[in-house]
Amino acid sequence: MRHTGHVTLNASEQLVVAAAAAAAPSVFNTQPWSFTFTEDGMEVHADPHDAWMPTASAARDVRLSCGAAVFNARASLARRGHGSRVSVLPDAGDPLLVARIAVTDAAPDPVLDELYRWVDSRRTNRYPFRPEGVPADVLALLHDAARREGATLRLLEAEPEYQRMLTSIRHATWTEDEDVREDRDARLSPRAEEPAIPVGNLGPVPRGGRPDDPPVRDMAVGLDLPGRGSAAFEPHPDLAVLETSDDDAGSWIAAGQALQRLLLEATGHGIAASFANQPLEDAELRPDVSGGAAHYGYPQMVLRLGYATEQPPASPRRPLSQVIRRTAA
Repeated sequence: MRHTGHVTLNASEQLVVAAAAAAAPSVFNTQPWSFTFTEDGMEVHADPHDAWMPTASAARDVRLSCGAAVFNARASLARRGHGSRVSVLPDAGDPLLVARIAVTDAAPDPVLDELYRWVDSRRTNRYPFRPEGVPADVLALLHDAARREGATLRLLEAEPEYQRMLTSIRHATWTEDEDVREDRDARLSPRAEEPAIPVGNLGPVPRGGRPDDPPVRDMAVGLDLPGRGSAAFEPHPDLAVLETSDDDAGSWIAAGQALQRLLLEATGHGIAASFANQPLEDAELRPDVSGGAAHYGYPQMVLRLGYATEQPPASPRRPLSQVIRRTAA
């Protein structure tokens, strides 16, 4: 028997679902979202003001972040025993309304229920990884996780494609616009009231130099931040590109859901991830990320995957009172 009735979350459930959604990864840890609870579900809104950076990817990054929050909300609802139905960009007159999530009395998705286990332990890991690669069977699971949300995860393993990606990452890092660097430095400076990313989450300064910089993103390159230290990183990590067939706001939200699904799957198998999105933030360099495999679609994220040598702390989150707009009575 098919159930389609709506369910109203009680106050306790609303807080738990909002906390799970807010635990999603976001561009520069800006958490560019807010949540409204209604009688039949939840709305996820983009709140891009603090997240608006002087990069070509700013609008895309906000929607990707919100898509990851949508996925976490779905997983949390499944753990609470609820089904859910998502409507992406449901109001053409309100482009900041990313999604409506209807809570239903349908049976919860058991896979989402299982993935919820890893919401609180998922981290963006900017520490060195061990030299061994991710097993093929785990990579297949990550590929399937992305596919379930309408995206493709493409592992870069053949040459010269792998080296071309490294070149793109390094070139984007070295040629970063001054206003982008200044914006990032202001967000991370010890003089900031609350640095966007604490030192413990930035990881150590990569040792090495041109042209052998490792493909790990140093978010605080050029900043002297006490307590970071330095470390040698793995020279040949697994790199993968998350791609979608289209490149509009709906596709960016789908990419965010795909990203979070695969990240939770990876966490459950002991795999850590960080991002090397520098070339995606430059409109001229972004096409190089797909290179000869452009038929896969549009690149949305570049991931570095591997087994971590150290687990960073949880990144700070805004109080729920700042991200919940309204609760259902």
